[in-house]
Amino acid sequence: MSFADIILLFAVSSVLGVIVETVFVYLVRGRLESRRGMVYGPFNQVYGFGAVLLTALLGSFGEESKWVLFAASAVLGGLFESLCSYCQEKVYGTVSWEYSGQAFSVLNGRTNIIYMLFWGVLGSVYIRFIHPWLFALSGKIPVSIKMPVAAVLTVFFIYNLWLSNAAVRRWNQRLNGVSASGRMDIWLDRCFYNERMKRIYPSMVAAQKTGRAKRVKAQNKDSVISD
Repeated sequence: MSFADIILLFAVSSVLGVIVETVFVYLVRGRLESRRGMVYGPFNQVYGFGAVLLTALLGSFGEESKWVLFAASAVLGGLFESLCSYCQEKVYGTVSWEYSGQAFSVLNGRTNIIYMLFWGVLGSVYIRFIHPWLFALSGKIPVSIKMPVAAVLTVFFIYNLWLSNAAVRRWNQRLNGVSASGRMDIWLDRCFYNERMKRIYPSMVAAQKTGRAKRVKAQNKDSVISD
């Protein structure tokens, strides 16, 4: 893959991931919710990075290894989901998904075997059908067009990811009563106020409110008592 191919793959997969998850949530919960991961545009970087990772590690799997592809996609997807959950909790003190107390939850409630199977299906469909179609389509785009588009998208995604990170950080600070400490914080408070952030990230909650945090707290309490 060229750099331009990677950026285009990231962009398309980020959008497709939002569409798939939005439809899934609607079917399960009966309501439309924002499932994007960036403050601007219908993009979710988890699916974008996930597609790049699947392509890099599993793109060579053929028809004869479809069950191995399914198993590898399930394991890789579960590990990737757990890593994203861990990083979000450690950096921002928030979580967007949490399976503690549910049946088949693994890796400290950061993923679930049911959703790992979903990752297996998603990865298999992507590698066997979507991936070839996307790269055939990408190959038809002239380099004179592909490279400038990829360059613009790169700048846009870098800014969008940086701003999304800043907005979530400041949102968490506001919820914890931390006052604005400069012009950037004041601008974030004005443009990305609590109600807007909740619309963008309806499933994001403080980590201390999750079942995992309560269970870890109880375990720590038991260990102190036992000592």
